[in-house]
Amino acid sequence: MATVRRVRAKNGGPFTGPGTNTWLLGDPPAGIVIDPGPDDDEHLSAIQRALGGMAVGAVLVTHSHADHLGLADRLAALHLARVTRYPELSDGDVVRLGGLNLTALHTPGHAADHLAFWMPDDRVLFTGDLILGRGSSMVTYPEGDVAAYLRSLERVAALQPRMLFPGHWDPVLEAGAKIREYQEHRLGRERQVIDELGEGPGTAKELTRRIYGAEVGQQEALLGAAEMTLRAHLRKLIEEGMVADREGVYALT
Repeated sequence: MATVRRVRAKNGGPFTGPGTNTWLLGDPPAGIVIDPGPDDDEHLSAIQRALGGMAVGAVLVTHSHADHLGLADRLAALHLARVTRYPELSDGDVVRLGGLNLTALHTPGHAADHLAFWMPDDRVLFTGDLILGRGSSMVTYPEGDVAAYLRSLERVAALQPRMLFPGHWDPVLEAGAKIREYQEHRLGRERQVIDELGEGPGTAKELTRRIYGAEVGQQEALLGAAEMTLRAHLRKLIEEGMVADREGVYALT
């Protein structure tokens, strides 16, 4: 298996877990960096130390959120490398460097421009924020697309990876079980929304407190994120004709 090392950014929080993972692939003379992380001097120095003099031949980014993309241009400039991400790098494109071969997979849902990177020889997948090492990935309105997210999970499940390197938390050794967990979580949340609407209509804010209140309490930041997740699920159900939006009050059709 190709050499893989992690440098974790010190940007931990409610939405980033212990911090964003920057993945270093390969061996001297040159390797690949996936997700340089937030634009932070300390993190840049940590990456440079971890490289130990190895040049960076390519800087790949899973998606354009600042905690993954922010440092990309600065790191690339130090190594005279190119930053490559969607749409310059499109579905099925292969990045080759030395003995490394990574296939870009367009996996929207968390973000419209999200890519995962598949190493078929090693059967490992760099998942960005499609799948995390712990908890669930945020799929929030208006950027998040629940239907696309579920399709992306189906796509990577079909690859039958043996190991996942996520954008946050630790590597996943039981890859198939983790992907199923994510599918079941998202479908279970959809069933919750439908069941709650079966009890009666409500606004997005009301439904959020009815569905998520026991999980997040009165933490306004988390309630706000929960509402955006709920709205993403509602949009999918509206597009499928299962839910109607009646001037901001949602009800089953």
